[in-house]
Amino acid sequence: MRQNTSSPRNCLPFQCFHTCTAPGNNHKVTVLFVRGASPARLKAQLVAFPLNEPVRVDMLYTGSRAGIHRFVAQVPLDEGASVQRYSFKISLLDKESGQICDVVWYSSLGMSRECPLLQHCFAFELNSAHPAWTEDLVLYQVLPDRFASSKGYFTIDAQRFKADAPIHDRAFEYKDLNAVHCGGDLDGIVDMLPYIRSLGCDGLYLTPVFKSGSPLKYEAEDYDVVDAHLGGNGALKRLRARTFGYEMRLILNAPLNYTGDNHPWFDRQERTGKGALHHEDSPSRDHYTFRMNDDAVYSGGKGERPKLNYASKSARHAIYNGHNSVIKKYLRVPYGIDGWCLDSASQLGDHGTSENNVRRLKQLTHEARAVREDTLMLGDFRSDARYALNSENNLDGAINYTGFLSPIRAFFGGVNLTGDPTPYTGEDLRRTCENYSVGTSQQVKLCLVNELDTPELPRFFSIIGGDKALYQAALAVLFTWRGIPCIYQGDELGDAITQNDLHGTSPLPFLAMKDHHVTPYSAQLQSLITELAALRRSNEALTLGSQCFICAGGAYFGFVRLYNNRFSLVLVNASRQAVKLEQGSMLLPLLAAMYLPTDGQDKDLSADTGESLLIPLSGRNVRRTDHGEGLEALYELLSREDLKVCAYGLTSTSEEYEKKCIAELTAGKTLTLPARTTVVINNAARE
Repeated sequence: MRQNTSSPRNCLPFQCFHTCTAPGNNHKVTVLFVRGASPARLKAQLVAFPLNEPVRVDMLYTGSRAGIHRFVAQVPLDEGASVQRYSFKISLLDKESGQICDVVWYSSLGMSRECPLLQHCFAFELNSAHPAWTEDLVLYQVLPDRFASSKGYFTIDAQRFKADAPIHDRAFEYKDLNAVHCGGDLDGIVDMLPYIRSLGCDGLYLTPVFKSGSPLKYEAEDYDVVDAHLGGNGALKRLRARTFGYEMRLILNAPLNYTGDNHPWFDRQERTGKGALHHEDSPSRDHYTFRMNDDAVYSGGKGERPKLNYASKSARHAIYNGHNSVIKKYLRVPYGIDGWCLDSASQLGDHGTSENNVRRLKQLTHEARAVREDTLMLGDFRSDARYALNSENNLDGAINYTGFLSPIRAFFGGVNLTGDPTPYTGEDLRRTCENYSVGTSQQVKLCLVNELDTPELPRFFSIIGGDKALYQAALAVLFTWRGIPCIYQGDELGDAITQNDLHGTSPLPFLAMKDHHVTPYSAQLQSLITELAALRRSNEALTLGSQCFICAGGAYFGFVRLYNNRFSLVLVNASRQAVKLEQGSMLLPLLAAMYLPTDGQDKDLSADTGESLLIPLSGRNVRRTDHGEGLEALYELLSREDLKVCAYGLTSTSEEYEKKCIAELTAGKTLTLPARTTVVINNAARE
């Protein structure tokens, strides 16, 4: 942010920290921590916008420890929308006159002397409609045709391929696998449910299953029919019944931006004699958009994907308004699915465009929840999804391309989602992820789905050069990141991916996967995923907590998760050598949120404690140049915690490493991050 050159200071006089869920889970009470000046010289105000106009509330000073001061205030909620936004104004008073001599604003963009824009303020939802069952959800995504077959083998062009070993890509030299069915089906998934559950995954997310000529099923020809290649409607019913038995959630992909050109509504092949393409008087003519020359509008310019027109009342009735519409039908028994992920969510709209996109997404969400109140509604947005997610009563979350998938692949693998070389540093990753979280509520952030792989992308294991240690480190990041972790089928295969040139749509050796014997390393990964899922559920901070970056550099970054009196500290080093960090005030968010009193204070409140902090105006949270003086008492409290250290990567968990790590951490001086490793430090639940 721009520095205010009229200010007599070229840096900020104090350091601030705030998060919507630290240290408690009461979103109606805001807590601000300030370090660097005497509380007698600080005047903190909460600036809220209940009616989209600023309302200032003086914050109450409630205590100090080790030079960090705690201020609290109630958010004014008498009127206004469910999505509330607020920022902080902190004034520094002159020692002699008591008059204001400096003013700093604090928002989700960080600290500045400029009043933040509304969309840059902190946000939370007063009346959250997000389903509570997503809190500790771990998803497993399946591409049904390529995952498992109830026959025990794949059938490709009438040729059988065993599933007890990976099928090498050379076997398909003259075949385009994306153009042929491989024989996987929904009953095959049923047989694999014990395996999926054993990984710690309690949710199943399927790519499209509706009748379609293409193996990947994105061009639906009939939304009422599950494709016969996958086992038909009966197979989906059987899958739903078995997932109930395993206490698993079921989420379907909804390809509702377009249909296939062979859908009876469009009927390119003229099978019904009343399709929209060839008949202007067709009852489904207004389901689509036609130009002046009667050319239909196609999604992405692909002729097999005529785009649906949501300006059409009849189209809305068929897709989501009607009693037996697509969205509602599968939420009811005998299917009773738990949620939808809307494919190409940003493109849904009217008249062959994305016009009224937000409105249509809200309507889809509303109609789904009219059938089932706790339906999870997700969107597949390939770019910034916040324009929809930050609006009221809209989707719960999205596939997190911008805030996780893209920056994580760039950091670990050096390429972006389109394959362009994009070597990210830890600082690049931090900046990207922090910027994407600006203005989004904590409740929405917890519903973002994080993945390392998708069907369309090169395998993550391949883009990192088959580095086994680095892959384990990345999996640890996936399970500790804020949001819903999702394993894409085959992520657990490890070195078998590169040995057999397995892509996102390759058939998988499901028989060997189930028996944990594809390769020794893949068996190790399967156990690791199970361990990480259990670790995640063992700590509320990892399922419900806020997330704050605390350090970032060339090949490393770190963040802390906070919730009530639980925390998780995650430190990642992707380089080939150990990194030694100067702690300074790196752990300010952790120390402030965990150990500041609400009813006590230091004896001497007269002296400033941080005139030499040298906090840059563009700085955010804790990236400072100070050395953390005066925090020794808080580190002493940290040393009393029952800490558990887990290491994933080149360095593995051991009693020796745990002792060394805890000793360094609680000393508050320097911290050594081992090479190619993610370190996770959790505190135990307090009595």
